[in-house]
Amino acid sequence: MNAAPGPVAPTSTQTISGLYTETFLPAGPPKGIVVITHGYAEHCGRYHEVAHVIVQAGWAALSYDVRGHGKSPGERGYIDRFAIYLGDFAAMQVAARQLIGATAPMILLGHSHGSLITLRALADERPPEVTAAIVASPFLALKLAVPGYQRMLARVASRLAPKLSQPNALRVADLTQDKQKQAERLADKLCFDIATSRWFTEASAAQDYVFAHADRIKLPTTWLVGHDDPIADPSRSQAVASRVADAKYHDLLGMKHEVFNEVERGRVFAELTQALDVAPAPPSHAPGNASGKVSGSTSGN
Repeated sequence: MNAAPGPVAPTSTQTISGLYTETFLPAGPPKGIVVITHGYAEHCGRYHEVAHVIVQAGWAALSYDVRGHGKSPGERGYIDRFAIYLGDFAAMQVAARQLIGATAPMILLGHSHGSLITLRALADERPPEVTAAIVASPFLALKLAVPGYQRMLARVASRLAPKLSQPNALRVADLTQDKQKQAERLADKLCFDIATSRWFTEASAAQDYVFAHADRIKLPTTWLVGHDDPIADPSRSQAVASRVADAKYHDLLGMKHEVFNEVERGRVFAELTQALDVAPAPPSHAPGNASGKVSGSTSGN
């Protein structure tokens, strides 16, 4: 598929483990399920077109607002420990298995900070047992120049004033070259433009962990990385991917940070569809609730 299909509305919305979630189901029996984790300072509602691509490929999708983002609880952009993100991430996988069945294929898809959460989980000593992962523009290092005094301030403040916030310096022109997508991002009241000191130090530690333990990641991974990303450093993504055994790295020339929102995102969606089509069968010992898959669900909070 080389076209951008436009957004699709969720089949249902729910609150799971205290977090806002959206579920998308294909017309027929799903081949499996994709768990979508969005980036920093945004929310899952920005992934309705990605979800459309996924359901067109015959898969179900579960997306959620990360704690401190969108319609989920928590102070904007703050987290006390990165492990809280990982606990929420695990809860979404449990919910996905309950939706689709314990042995169905599950793929993890993240963008930017969502890719960092995904990769940090996969590099853990006890990684999630899933089929594959797709990471877009992984936030594994900042390419944005951060003055040394701001980095020092963040480290000190993380201990003394962990909720201290500063402007995150993101510009919509750095996210995508698509003018309509830039306007949508500026008008989106669920997005925010600050970063807290504790989040910064926790995310930095997670980045270091992934770099140190990337060789633990054994499952197939697809990397969709904007060559001209001015936010998340593509060279760091390439360095980490080179240490992952079964990594398929796509260097997307001419694309910035939000590859799913770029002018030529149809190219990216084609690679996403290809990754779904070639996903291997799940491990026979995959954990989860053995109850039958759900073919439909009810909206509600």
